[in-house]
Amino acid sequence: MDLTLWLSFIGTVLILTLTPGPSVLLATANSMKYGAKKATGTILGDLSANLIQIILASAGLATIVLSSGELFQMIKWFGVAYLIYIGAKKIISKPRVENFKGDAKVKSYFNLYSEGFLMSAANPKAIVFFAALFPLFIKADLPFLPQVVILAITFLTLDGLSLLLYTHFATNLKSYLENKEKLHLQNRIVGSLLILSGLLLSMVQRANT
Repeated sequence: MDLTLWLSFIGTVLILTLTPGPSVLLATANSMKYGAKKATGTILGDLSANLIQIILASAGLATIVLSSGELFQMIKWFGVAYLIYIGAKKIISKPRVENFKGDAKVKSYFNLYSEGFLMSAANPKAIVFFAALFPLFIKADLPFLPQVVILAITFLTLDGLSLLLYTHFATNLKSYLENKEKLHLQNRIVGSLLILSGLLLSMVQRANT
C-alpha cells in the first residue's frame, strides 16, 4: 500500500465520516433514547452493511484491474469526478435536521443492530460510492487485494470511531444537530474540502500514470 495514498485516504474518509449524515443522526438519536452502550448495536449494523457493500464493490473492481488498465484509469477519473460531485452537493443541499424528541420504546440490541444495518443497506448509492472512492487510492502496479483490505479496515475503523464519538457526546451535540444554520455551514466547509480533495487527487493520478 502506497503510504502517501493511504494518508490521503485517511484525510478524505475523516471529512466524510465526521459529517452528520443519516447513520450519524440515527446512532445519535438511539444513543439519547437508549444509551450509548445500546447504540453500539446501531453502529455495528451500519458497519456490517458497509462491509458487504465494500466486498461487492471490490469484487467488481478486481475484475477491472486484472482485465483492463485503461478501463481502471477511467474509473479512477470517475472517482475524482464523483468526489467533486458529492462535495458540490454538500454545498448546495439543505441539511437534514433530526428531531430527537419521540417515543423511547424499549428496543433490543438486535433491533438497534437491524436499524443500523437497514439504514446503510437500503442505500443503493453506497456500492457506487465505494466503487468510485477506492480506485483513487489503489495503485494498479501493486497487489490488489492487500490494498483493498487496508482501505476497508481503515474506512470501517474511522467510520466506527466517528459514530462512537457522536453517540458518546450525543446529549452535548443535540442542540448542534437540531440547528439547520450550523449544519449548513458545516456542509459548505466539508463540501469545499471534498472538492479540494478531488482536485488534489486528480493531480496525483496524472503524476503517477
